[in-house]
Amino acid sequence: MPQLDRIIIFPQIFWLFLIFTSFYIVSTHFFLPEFLKSLKSRKSVIDLNELKANTIKQQIIESEQKFKDLLTQDLARIKFFFDSNSAFKILNLENSEAKEADRVISQAVKNSILFCNFQILNAIEIHCKSINNPKNY
Repeated sequence: MPQLDRIIIFPQIFWLFLIFTSFYIVSTHFFLPEFLKSLKSRKSVIDLNELKANTIKQQIIESEQKFKDLLTQDLARIKFFFDSNSAFKILNLENSEAKEADRVISQAVKNSILFCNFQILNAIEIHCKSINNPKNY
C-alpha cells in the first residue's frame, strides 16, 4: 500500500505540521483580533443597553410610587372633605330609619362619589314595574 510507505509518510507529516502551524499563526495574528474586537464591542453595547434599561426601569418604578403616594394623599383629602362637609352628611343614613333600598342606594351614591367605582353602581338592582309587566298596545 503506497499510503503506508515509510518514505512518503515523513514528508506528509512535515507538510501537515507546516501547513497547520502557518494557518494557526495567520489566524491568530490577523483574523482572531478582529473577531475579538467585534465581540468586545457587542458586549459593551449590550452592557450599555442593559444599564440604560435598568435606569429607565428604576425611573418608572419611582414615578409609579410617587403617583401612588399622590393618589393616596388626594383620595384621603377628598374623603376628609366629604366626611367633614355637612352637605354630604345626608349620605350617612346610619341614625335614620330609612328602608333597606334607601340605605343601599345612599351607600352606593356615597361610594361612587368617593371612589368613582362603577362596580358599586352596577350592584344596585333596579326593578321597574313597566318592564316586569309590559302592557299590550
